[in-house]
Amino acid sequence: MEAMTSASPDQIPEKWSAIAAPYEETFQPLSTQFAAETLRLLALQPGERVIDVAAGTGAFSLMAARAGAQVLATDFAPGMIERLRQRIADENLKGITAEVMDGQNLTVPDAAFDVSLSILGLMFFPDLAQGFAEMRRAVRPGGRVAVVCWGDLRKLTLMMSVMQAIRQVVPGFQPPAAPPVWARLAGADSLRSHMQAAGLHDIEITLSSAALKIESPEAYWSGFTSSAPPLAYLFHQLGPERTAEVGRVLMDSLHADTGDRVPALTAEACIGIGIV
Repeated sequence: MEAMTSASPDQIPEKWSAIAAPYEETFQPLSTQFAAETLRLLALQPGERVIDVAAGTGAFSLMAARAGAQVLATDFAPGMIERLRQRIADENLKGITAEVMDGQNLTVPDAAFDVSLSILGLMFFPDLAQGFAEMRRAVRPGGRVAVVCWGDLRKLTLMMSVMQAIRQVVPGFQPPAAPPVWARLAGADSLRSHMQAAGLHDIEITLSSAALKIESPEAYWSGFTSSAPPLAYLFHQLGPERTAEVGRVLMDSLHADTGDRVPALTAEACIGIGIV
């Protein structure tokens, strides 16, 4: 078992519940692109049973339901599920339910689904192996398990650009000594290794890139700084004045890279699909 002695902010349900709105507005437009590519690769058929683990505000779940799948969306943060239920009601979508559930202890029968997946969610679990094991347990023999994590950390330009801007505003700034919890599952080799350890076979890893155009830098930055628990904690420590200055430096840098074009943040993720 791979357990952690203390929880990081991004492993606490209440922290995610508190930032559901900025997460949906600021981060989901990026993660939705990875969700759409995962949906394409899975080639879901109408009526297939899908469980979305750590679904957040439901980018993948909503797309899968629109495609005719029977979807159970789960997340350990009640605030995320509350928002997803509202989105389901707003669209009057059928064939989809959303439940508060710990991905390390899914309260579903064995082999109850054709597909289980997690888009940039499982990587936060305190026990990665247990998360993979539960996703495998929930799927019938011959079914598919899909997990999305960040790609090569050296190419994660989004966070690299943010950290460079922080260091320019706060010379000598040092990030926490311990690597972030999500870095335990990043890159194709790590993803494949975890999927193999979970007993999955015929594993295919696809690299997927996404770009987010920033039409309104000020509005985007305001949401970004609270779009994930570690970010909210970091910028709370920096304070409002330095946080605002970091945003100005970052946007100036992005404008310098794109010239007259609308600046964009880019990211690369790995999409792994294996067979039970």
